Amino acid sequence: MKVGAEISKRFITNVFGTFAGFLGTVIFTRELGFAGIGSYAIFFSIQMVAANLVSFGLYPTVVKRVSEKNQEARQFTSGALILLAGVVVVTILSFMLQDSVNRIVGVNAASFVPLSVLSWGLFRLSGAFLEGKQRVALVGAIENGRYALIVPIQAALIVAGFGVLGLIWGLIAGQFLVFLISYVGFARVIPARPSLELFRDFVTYSKYAYIQSVSSQLFKQADYLLLGQFVGPGSAGVYQNVFRITEASMLFSSALAQVAFPQFSALTESDDHEHVSRLLTNVFTYAGLFAIPMIGGGAVIGNGLLLTLYANDPGTLTLPFIGVVGMANALLPILGIANLFNGYREGLEMFFLGTGQPRLYAVSGVLLISVYGILSIPLTMTFGSWGIACATVLAFGASVASLFYFLNERIPSSALVDVSVQIVSMLLMTAVVYALKSQLGDAHGWVRISILLGTGAGAYFTALLLLSERIRIDAVNVLRDLRNDMLP
Repeated sequence: MKVGAEISKRFITNVFGTFAGFLGTVIFTRELGFAGIGSYAIFFSIQMVAANLVSFGLYPTVVKRVSEKNQEARQFTSGALILLAGVVVVTILSFMLQDSVNRIVGVNAASFVPLSVLSWGLFRLSGAFLEGKQRVALVGAIENGRYALIVPIQAALIVAGFGVLGLIWGLIAGQFLVFLISYVGFARVIPARPSLELFRDFVTYSKYAYIQSVSSQLFKQADYLLLGQFVGPGSAGVYQNVFRITEASMLFSSALAQVAFPQFSALTESDDHEHVSRLLTNVFTYAGLFAIPMIGGGAVIGNGLLLTLYANDPGTLTLPFIGVVGMANALLPILGIANLFNGYREGLEMFFLGTGQPRLYAVSGVLLISVYGILSIPLTMTFGSWGIACATVLAFGASVASLFYFLNERIPSSALVDVSVQIVSMLLMTAVVYALKSQLGDAHGWVRISILLGTGAGAYFTALLLLSERIRIDAVNVLRDLRNDMLP
């Protein structure tokens, strides 16, 4: 498999999927306001946190075991049994905590949590099986394509007047449809009864993956739960839409890690240490390719971008030593840094997991959870949405630092130079965008935003290609591989 081409194909599917989800947030925010989209974001977070708390790390484990080509059907069945047991636990907890769940979300949604967890878990399980078969680009198309199904269903229910509950019903229905497409259309694995020994082996490995599965939700989901509890759905809605924008910066690093994981596993099985080292170097070099420019650009045009897209003013907040700034201007660069750390974290964790070092992979997750648990509530209560973003940055920074400490591979100096080039290109881009914004007078409005975004992207990638010979060579090689894959 040509890794560069496979990463690019997965990246393209990530872009289309994120665009569909992003388009949905634009439409729904304009209809329901920041408070309405915030309530939906809180429910979605409950789904994801609950799903990962009761999944016991089954999805990375399925990828790992299936990639080893060892009793694939039985491995799939082991994962399915764990998923069903988890849904039973979620059903009981949803009934016991229904008043608290309904209060945090703002609508009567507790009874829908078990169905949402089941529908998400089923399509994720079939996707993990396909990832283990190294059909990563296909999984990307399916997983990201779910928004192309979910958003139209949700839009129809919004038009019918169901409000936030329409978003929830559409989410559940769309996830079930995606599972049917993934399983019936592609996976087609016939479940086989696992032996007790095999099931024990599955659980032994999955307990390490479980920590990562839980810790990964701190970045995407726990933030909304805390905002709903201490600040309110309105701030959660602003945070949700800022995250949707910064999420674009993770698309490439996510594709890189998803493709690298089964590759690390397969290369380790064949004892190909040279290619493992080369793949790790690429992970380090390119994990921040799109997250780094988000840091500078977001600080300049954040509020104008949200006001233009969502037709709702995100407002302001007061930062220490700085004073009053636009809320999105403050959140975009902080979440950009969090995305940068998360990209490195995800890539390094896939290295440890794929090379058979799950304990080290788990240690970083424990550290992440600990730092986040200590800082998240006091920072949220003090600084609101900006505080929870800072807690996320510090937690992921600590996790990444621990992964580099345990890393037994040397990162070449050339990779460090390429990352430095990305930072220099971002600084040049930020100066250009700031100067242009001063000339235009503001960043609000479709024409001005388009000019600023186009100019910033052009400045960043032009500087990047001019300053780094290796990035130029890699870009040409990937384009050639893509052309050879797509043309007969």
